[in-house]
Amino acid sequence: SLAVSNNNSICHAFQTSPAHAHRCEPFCGVASERALKEGGPVHYRCHAGLHCFTMPVALGSEKPLAVIGGRAFLRSADYRALAERIRTGDLTDLLSADLFRNVVFALRQDLDDLAARVAEAAHELSAKTTTGTEKPLEGGGEGGPEEPREPAKVTTSAETGESQGERVETLEAVEAFEPAVVSRASGGALKETCNRAVGALSETHGINSLALMLRADDSFFPACTTGAFRKKPPRVSLKAKEIKLLLAATRGESIAVPAGGRTSSKHEEAVELFPLVVGDEIKGALLVADRNLTDEQREALSAFCQEMAMPLEVVRLRDELERRMRAATHLQAFTEVVNTAEPEEAYTSILRHSAELLRAERGSLQLFDESAGELAVKAALGPRADISRDTRMRLGDGVAGAVLSEGRPVVVRDVAAVPGWHPAPSERSYKTNSFISYPIMVGGRKVGVLNVTDKAGGGTYDELDLGLLDLIAPQMALAIDRAEWRQKATQFQLLSITDPLTGLVNRRYLEERLSEELERSKRHRYSMSFMMVDIDDFKAYNDRHGHQAGDLALEMTAQCLKSALRSADVAARYGGEEFSILLPQTGMAEARVIAERIRRRVERTHFPHDKSQPLGAVTVSIGISAFGVDIDTPASVIYAADQALYVAKSRGKNCVEAFEHKGLPEAAEKKPSPKS
Repeated sequence: SLAVSNNNSICHAFQTSPAHAHRCEPFCGVASERALKEGGPVHYRCHAGLHCFTMPVALGSEKPLAVIGGRAFLRSADYRALAERIRTGDLTDLLSADLFRNVVFALRQDLDDLAARVAEAAHELSAKTTTGTEKPLEGGGEGGPEEPREPAKVTTSAETGESQGERVETLEAVEAFEPAVVSRASGGALKETCNRAVGALSETHGINSLALMLRADDSFFPACTTGAFRKKPPRVSLKAKEIKLLLAATRGESIAVPAGGRTSSKHEEAVELFPLVVGDEIKGALLVADRNLTDEQREALSAFCQEMAMPLEVVRLRDELERRMRAATHLQAFTEVVNTAEPEEAYTSILRHSAELLRAERGSLQLFDESAGELAVKAALGPRADISRDTRMRLGDGVAGAVLSEGRPVVVRDVAAVPGWHPAPSERSYKTNSFISYPIMVGGRKVGVLNVTDKAGGGTYDELDLGLLDLIAPQMALAIDRAEWRQKATQFQLLSITDPLTGLVNRRYLEERLSEELERSKRHRYSMSFMMVDIDDFKAYNDRHGHQAGDLALEMTAQCLKSALRSADVAARYGGEEFSILLPQTGMAEARVIAERIRRRVERTHFPHDKSQPLGAVTVSIGISAFGVDIDTPASVIYAADQALYVAKSRGKNCVEAFEHKGLPEAAEKKPSPKS
């Protein structure tokens, strides 16, 4: 079969993909066989959802041939369906912006006309071949260079009955930019296309105040404004029922609406609305504020909307697909990072990836504290980020508080244009007045608010940017929820291994760490030391001054230990008035120095009632053991240190004694250890 080259990028992707090439045969292959059998054109939809025809042709070949043509979309719904399949369905492996670089929309009549032209061209070529003169097949076949001809004009049902001569003047502005509209497929082209289209219409027909509105759910947002609309962008909000009534009322004609939106008053100036209709759906509207429009201008505006509705919808869908692809890329990286990050890092990662997706140079992530009823900043980006982290806000207060309270996001293009709102003070150094404040919810539970502003390049945020957040919002909410639970789990874990009075780790944790450190010392021949520390005459102190004084003495002793140790050392409350200290990669000589430092620090610290002690101060006795040939198990290490502590007690207390032993590996004593 031969192919007429429309939508080659889509078909090429399917035909060259190992996962999809075999799926084309039941569509294009079967249709070609039918056409050859029936001897006439066959219309069908291919594996990609494109509308095609296949036409048998006689070119003097031994084998029967059929031409496949068309490969166009007849409805925007088909385009959306294919885009969705590629984004999240069975065609995700084909996801690429290049896939949609030459999308073509057409009518069924166009495909019929093209089939007739193919049959005529094949007949002429066959006739020329019999006389020795060949003529290449029109439509880009493989027989030779394509003969230039005027491109087929795609018409709409609204054009039926109009002669071309009657339409030339009114469509002059449309034809000036329509090729650019249809050919543009890169993301971000939507605003540029709207600006060019409205600019050409305004210049050609002398219309000053125009607003091209695109539909997002039940609202219409301005994609391009001129004249009076630039000072005060219009707002149009309609319910689904009202949109249907509007479609029935207009059908390509204009209708007067209030300038401020769906509610009107006697004193409110009205504008004319021209709908942009695709199929049976209103995809947008053109608002005109100029008074006393002429019939010619209304015809031009109506023709503009009829001609541009489909091309603009194509560009909008392409732009949406590009944004969704960008969101999918960020979502994958986002998911990988937040699933592995620590709780505090997870908040920063969520904010950073969200800001990158929305091209925001500044932002913050606020989490809701249900017990306090406040929003607290967990992460911030941009200037004054450190100051922002100290901000707390009551639920319902400010923009973020109101957004979370109502559960609805806010998109602001210019805060100065919102009644009752004012731009931030100049000292905060905001680059723009546009921002998005987005509530984060999990199953109806209020989690927090994401705020982004200062869009790169000085642009403004709109509903399309909000749509990107809608795509990642579920994952963002779950990631925050997971980070909160991990943080709580970490807190519970710390509580389970921490002594509540002194804040030191408990005996259970110390013994686990001691086992791990012994194994590491054996494997790498590191030295290791261990201390047992006991407060001298503590029972008498506790009995004489009470348990509260005793608890305070324990807390103060723990602080002395912490301040005298290194970051790698592990101090624990072993039980009662006893403490233990693990000293990784530390030999006996260095352990003696550290132990003496601890002893002096406790002795010189002023404790309540310290003068009542037998030695005139609160003091400690310390016993030290070290890893060696005969001391290589947790039990033997602890026993040796305990024996050394007993010796220290018997020699008058307030002193340091070491358990002497033989067989310590020579290499272990020479191994470098952390600095004291």
